[in-house]
Amino acid sequence: MELHGGNIYKLAREKGIEKILDYSANINPFGLPESLKKAVVENFHIFEKYPDPEYVELREILAKHNGMNYENIIVGNGATEIIFLYMKMLNPKKALVVNPTFVEYERALMQTSCQVDHFRLEENENFVLDKEKLREELNKGYDLLVICNPNNPTGRFMTRAEMEEIATIAKESGTRLMVDEAFIEFVEGNYSESIAHLKDPNIFVVRALTKFFAIPGIRLGFAICHDSAIINRIQGEREPWTVNALAELTAKVVLDDREYIEKSENWVKKEKKWMYEELTKGNNIKAYKTETNFILVKLTGNSNSKALREKLIEDGILIRDCSNFPFLDENYIRLAIKDHKSNQYVVERVVARTNENG
Repeated sequence: MELHGGNIYKLAREKGIEKILDYSANINPFGLPESLKKAVVENFHIFEKYPDPEYVELREILAKHNGMNYENIIVGNGATEIIFLYMKMLNPKKALVVNPTFVEYERALMQTSCQVDHFRLEENENFVLDKEKLREELNKGYDLLVICNPNNPTGRFMTRAEMEEIATIAKESGTRLMVDEAFIEFVEGNYSESIAHLKDPNIFVVRALTKFFAIPGIRLGFAICHDSAIINRIQGEREPWTVNALAELTAKVVLDDREYIEKSENWVKKEKKWMYEELTKGNNIKAYKTETNFILVKLTGNSNSKALREKLIEDGILIRDCSNFPFLDENYIRLAIKDHKSNQYVVERVVARTNENG
């Protein structure tokens, strides 16, 4: 099974399918901002020289956008590189990962020979994190707690106040906290709700521009960190020039594109509500409320995720089979939220296909 949802390249190779509605990838349906397309055409000269190895200007832009100092910004070749770098430099012996969630946290930890334990989000509690249970678990002794917020694949988001409680619990137990906020731009209030505003050396916040600005092919992630020792280790031991000139240009342009940002925020606010309400009308499915641009669905009838995925491919739709997420099984799928016309078609086909088997 694909670790990160549908592999459209593999689908094209093995089944000859070149065109499909990819609802397994959670990318802004508006596509690349026009401002970025224009900037790329006008700036081909940037490819003729190396990027600044310290990325000062890029870090200043990201810092200003987040109300931070540039010294507290670490940039990388996508959020995944940042995650792996942090785990390598921290080198924890025992970590607790809140699951179900993004698989790369555990893979990054395993590369450091870390013992990885899972803190389970319960389906019968709508995947809401129980803070008292978390406190009890952390008191057993952990070096690192890993949380995705908003969480992938559940779509749940914990407010800044809730995350501050968790940060306190972690600190009291002597546990560092890594928070992945890769989808926070889709949340109402977005940056104002970030735990990064605590400016706490115990907290490492990971971000990415990939999802919101529809640039998965331009690998650009960053972290907000207030622990100078960790920052210096990462900056001193990482490979040079992992962020290329195009990624640097991208940040400069898209973060200043207010029209695109506001249009995207208004779109997700409306579409996530519509899609949840429509899916809940289905007889054999249960949708979970989401705060971001994807929605988790439980199959309550006789369908299973693998069979449904194959049927929907026949309809020209690729979904995320969630059976390889810890604590989920073949009863779960994840759907991206895209443009309204496509969403209408996908909801109709999902409901119809799940009704076929009752």
